[in-house]
Formats: sequence, C-alpha cells, structure tokens
Amino acid sequence: MSSTFAQLWAGTFRYVKEHSPYYRALLADHDTVPALAAVPLLDKATLSARPADFCCVPRERIVELVTTSGTTGEPLLWQLTAADVRRLAHNEQLSFGCAGLTAGDTVLIAVALDRCFMAGLAYWLGLREIGCGIVRTGAGSPRFVLEMLQRVQPTAIVGVPSFLRLVAETAQAQGMDLRAASVRKLICIGEPIRDTRWQLNRSGALLANAWNAGVFATYGVTELANSLCECEAGRGGHLHDEQLHLEILDDAGQPVADGEIGEVVATTWGVEGMPLLRYRTGDCAALFREPCACGRTTPRLGPIVGRRQHKLKVKGVSLYPATLTAILEQVPGVETFVVLAHPESELSDRIEVLVHGPVRLPELREAFQARAKITPQIRLAPRAEIEAWQQPPEARKRRMFVDRR
Repeated sequence: MSSTFAQLWAGTFRYVKEHSPYYRALLADHDTVPALAAVPLLDKATLSARPADFCCVPRERIVELVTTSGTTGEPLLWQLTAADVRRLAHNEQLSFGCAGLTAGDTVLIAVALDRCFMAGLAYWLGLREIGCGIVRTGAGSPRFVLEMLQRVQPTAIVGVPSFLRLVAETAQAQGMDLRAASVRKLICIGEPIRDTRWQLNRSGALLANAWNAGVFATYGVTELANSLCECEAGRGGHLHDEQLHLEILDDAGQPVADGEIGEVVATTWGVEGMPLLRYRTGDCAALFREPCACGRTTPRLGPIVGRRQHKLKVKGVSLYPATLTAILEQVPGVETFVVLAHPESELSDRIEVLVHGPVRLPELREAFQARAKITPQIRLAPRAEIEAWQQPPEARKRRMFVDRR
C-alpha cells in the first residue's frame, strides 16, 4: 500500500477509535494501528441496528440529515457535518469532471432534491463547485423537463435512465426531436446502462439513440457520501481514492483478483460525522487498476452485476440477476420485463420471468439456455402487471429483479 493510504488509514483509525462508540469497543484491543484487513467487516444490519453508535460528533455539529434508498429495508438515517457536506461537494465535482462537465455547461438535474435524498443535493453541490448553470426540474414531470429543455437549452442532464426514457417517449409523442436538442451528455444514476463487457445495455443504447448524446454510468452509496462516474472511455467509474478505499471480496471475505467479480467493501476517508470501516455494500462488481485510456491512473469500478444476497442458484448453476436481465434486453420483441426469484429448496431457487411484447418464447428460452445455462419459467404478461412489480408505490427505484425468497 502507498504512503498516502497508510496516512489516511492511520488517521481514520485514530479518529474512529476516539470518537465512535461502536469502533471504540471494536478496536479496544488495538493499541497500535493494525492492518485494515484485521478489522472485521461491517454489514448493514449492524449499522441499521445501532446507527447512533457510529456518529462521531455531537448533535449540534450535524447540518444535514438524509436517508438511504431503502432498497434492502427501512431507509437508514444518515448525518453529515459541514465538513462532510464540503467533502460531498468535492466528490461530485471530481465525478462530474470525469464526464467532462465544465463551467461552460448548463446541467438539468432531473433528480429529486426533496424527500431526504442525498443524491439531488450532492449533484447540485458538485455542479456549483464546477460553476455550471443548474436547472432543478426534479423527476416529477417529463413535460416540465421538456419545457425547460426548450427554454434553457441545457447541455447535460443528470437523471435515472428509466425517467430519461420516459422523457424521450413524451417528446416523441409531442413530435419533438431530442436528437436535434441541446443535450450532449446524460449522466445516468440508480440503474445500470452497461454490461460486464463495457457495452451499453438496452437501456443505455436506447438513451444514446433517442437523445443523440453520450451516456455516462455512475455508482453511489448514501452511507459513503461518495459516487464514481465514468469518463469518455466508458470503462468503469473512477475512484477518488483520497476519499474512499475499495476492496472486492469473495463469499469468504477474501480479496479477489483485479477484474474478478466480488462484493464491494468500502472504507471512507475524511468523514467527520459517520465514518465507516470495511462496510459491506452488498453490491457485486469488479475493480480494474490498469491505467485508463483517458490518462487517469485511479482504480475503476466495473458495472454492478447484482446484490450479494440476490445471487441465484438454479439446479447447480450460480449466477447474478444481471446475467438474466442482459439476455432479456437483447432478445428481439421484449418491450419490458421483470425477473422474479422464488424459494424452491435449500439447494435451488425458482426463477420466473414476466415479459411483454411480440417476443418469440422459444427463441427466448433458447437464449437463456445458451448464455445462462438455465431455462426459467417464462410468461407473457400485461405491461401494467410488470410495471406494478417494477415500481410498487413504496419503491424509490425501478426494479427489473424482485427477490421473493
């Protein structure tokens, strides 16, 4: 490890041991700075059960309170100091810089800035640091986005891919040609737009074509107050390693080789309010360390292939939901879909696929067998039924995979 890493780790170790009730007890036996790998992994269940024990500052130093997305349970309350907010702003400044945004850009934020979301706040802060013009439309109305698109002529948009597709569909219905509009970059959050071969998936390709714009994938976690964004090369999100340290671990908690998929485990640097050591995000991806074509030498995080707890086992075959969704996105005739995982036995799961559109089911079954080595149950379903699975009223994000195990 580099001397910079050693300094960051030593400083963080001393800080959390002094200020965090949880880490004071956990690290009580360490009089000197141990190796980071000697610290036990932290899971979200522990964090959710004892959030107050992770806070390192008194209540009067907290200036922002946000919540997590609640994808895997009840949203977790997260607290930031003024310094944490500045760190968050700097992170987004660096991330948007990877996508090439400058003070000459006008950026439309099609993301909620209310409901205790961190994301919209973070994007606004980062774009302010760059000096961009900012248009805060939120994600409530595609028509309002199109109205501001015509009035303000933004050069970039930050938004969730499914909402940006809805905006494109609304534009088409109104006879508006987005390909001739001012937007040249789409910064995509919350949903995948690339597969593990670095190719745009169906969603990413639809956006690139509908908007005639470059699309950039991002990855972010509220608890880390950090995000990673692609550069023009489109080969993974660049890590800002002065703020965050990532490990990729297998099911036994051991490091995997670069380029191999494992669970993303993160340690935050420079956080005052609620710093975390070796936090298991539950997300599975690969890390790449070779220099990028853009000239940056920082590590890059590849596409998220799924959640660790969502790993499937079907008749002896282990796979992630992303393998199944990638197949569905590439088979002609599939307009929309959802993958459901059901319990079957201790050794095997049952996979049900609901699809809508003029798809040939024998062709779809053949594609699953050829690429995933399994043949799930497949049923043609109305669009409304699928959309109800994808985004129930309580969900903040659209889901293409629903785990019912």
